[in-house]
Amino acid sequence: MLQKLFLFSVLVIFTAGAQAQELSQPVEQLRDYCKRSIPTGYSPRLNILSLTPKSNLHYLFPLYHGFRDEEKFKKIYSEKGYYDEMSQYFAFAGDYHTALQYLEKSFDSVDDDVRKKVYRTAAGLKNIEHVNARRYIGFAAKNRRVTMINEAFAKPLHRAFTLSLLADLYRQGYRYLAMEMLNNFSNQNLTKEGMHTGYYASEPVAGELVRFALEMGYTLVPYEDTAASVHTPNQRDSIQAEHLYSILQKDSSARILVHASFAHISKKQGADGRIPMALAFWRRSGIEPLTIDQTDMTEESNFGYGRVIYQAYLQKFPLKEPSIALINNAPVNVTDKDLYDLCVIHPPTVFQDGRPSWLNLGGRRQPTYIKPTSPAVYLVQAYYLDEIEHNDNTPWQLVPADQTYVTGGKKNYLLYLRKNKYKIFFRDINYKILSTLNIDVN
Repeated sequence: MLQKLFLFSVLVIFTAGAQAQELSQPVEQLRDYCKRSIPTGYSPRLNILSLTPKSNLHYLFPLYHGFRDEEKFKKIYSEKGYYDEMSQYFAFAGDYHTALQYLEKSFDSVDDDVRKKVYRTAAGLKNIEHVNARRYIGFAAKNRRVTMINEAFAKPLHRAFTLSLLADLYRQGYRYLAMEMLNNFSNQNLTKEGMHTGYYASEPVAGELVRFALEMGYTLVPYEDTAASVHTPNQRDSIQAEHLYSILQKDSSARILVHASFAHISKKQGADGRIPMALAFWRRSGIEPLTIDQTDMTEESNFGYGRVIYQAYLQKFPLKEPSIALINNAPVNVTDKDLYDLCVIHPPTVFQDGRPSWLNLGGRRQPTYIKPTSPAVYLVQAYYLDEIEHNDNTPWQLVPADQTYVTGGKKNYLLYLRKNKYKIFFRDINYKILSTLNIDVN
C-alpha cells in the first residue's frame, strides 16, 4: 500500500471560476480575428469542435470556432467543458502555455483557508527522498509483463515522458505499445504516422512518440472500444481490457506498455461500482499490471485541489526532473489517490521563447529557429521531408514534427527538431500556405 502525504479529511471548499490570465499576443490576435472576421472554412452549423474538417487536418479550425462561437460551445459542452476542450486544441497547435491557462479555467478554485492548510502540510513533510522517475520505472517494470501509464489530453509532456521510457523497456523485452489514442477502425494506419494513426496521435508530440516507437521496433496496438460513445463506462473499460488481453492470447510471451488516459489505469473499483480498464484486465488475464500516474502531479494537476497540492509540494521540494517520491524506499501516494502503483512528479515547465524546453525530448531534438518569410506568417509547421514526398508533396493528412504560432527572439519561431530533413510550411492566420522552405537539421 502506498503511503499517503495529504489527507482528504480537510473540508475542501470550492468557489466557481478561475482568475483570468492575460493571453499571449498571438492568441489575442487569433481571438480578435475570429471575432471580427469569418475565417476560411468557418461553419455556424458546427456543433462539435473538430480538428478534421473535410477529412483533413487543420490545426486552427477548432480554435476558429471556439473563439467565434464561444457562448454556443459553452452551452454545448458546459463552461468547464468548453475550457477543457479548448485547452486540448491549444496543445494540438503547439501552444502548451495557453493550454495550461485554459485548463485552469476549467477548474473550481479552492478556498484560501484550505489552500493555507495544504501549504502548511507540505511545509511540514519530512524524510522524503526523490529518485529519477525514468530509472525507477525501468527497475519497477523489469519483472512485469504489463506496464500501464496515463496521460492528460492537454499535456503533451506526458507523451514526451512515455517516449523517454521506450528504449529502456525495449531492452527489457517489451515489444508492444498499446495506446488508447490509436485508431481502432478499419481505416487505421499503424505502420507510419499520419492522420489515420489516431485522432490524438495527430498532436505533434504524440506523432513523435509513434515514430520513435516504430523505429525502435515496437508493434503498435489499438485497443479503444469503437462503440465507446454508446457504451457505459464499465462496458468501454471492459472492452478495452479484452482487446489488451487478446495480445497475450496471440503472443503468450508478450510484454506490453500501455499508454492510456486518466483513471483508466486505476486498479481500484470506484465507489459507483465502476471497474476501470486496468482492474478489468487484471481480473481477465490474472496478470497484475504496474500502473503509473502522471496526471495528478503535473503542473495544474487535474482539478483545483490537486493544483494546490502540486504547487505546495513543489514549493517544498523544487524538483528539476521527473521524480518518484519515496519514504523508506517505498513509493509515496502524493495526492492520496490510492489508485496507482507509482506517481510521477513532473517539475514545472521551463519555457524558452514561449516553448517548453521538454520539447527537446530528452536531447533527441534540438532548438531550431525559423525566420518568417513575410509579415503575414502566423503559423510555422515542420514536416518530415520524406513523409511529404511520399504523400504527393502535400501536408493535408500528415502530422508535423513540431509547429507553433508563438514567436521568440527577433520574431523568429522556435521549433524542436531532430537531425533530419524537413519541409517548413508558412501559413497565414487563415491557414493559407504562403510559402515553403526545405531545411536540413544536423
